[in-house]
Amino acid sequence: MDYFKITADELRSKDKGELQSAAGEVRKKLAEIRMDIYTAPAVNVSKVKKLRKTLARLLTVQNEKARAKA
Repeated sequence: MDYFKITADELRSKDKGELQSAAGEVRKKLAEIRMDIYTAPAVNVSKVKKLRKTLARLLTVQNEKARAKA
């Protein structure tokens, strides 16, 4: 899945388990990119901002689904 171009509408069609696994994958990629920034100075740091926004979208959709059930 391309986490740099995913929209909230696409995320809303997924279930809770898929959202949690996607959030875990995004966190892993974010950690990898952060380590790459420290080891190699020529890394594209704009990916960090995009992944952070994607993670925020994932968590927002998760919270929306949790509140809808309550």
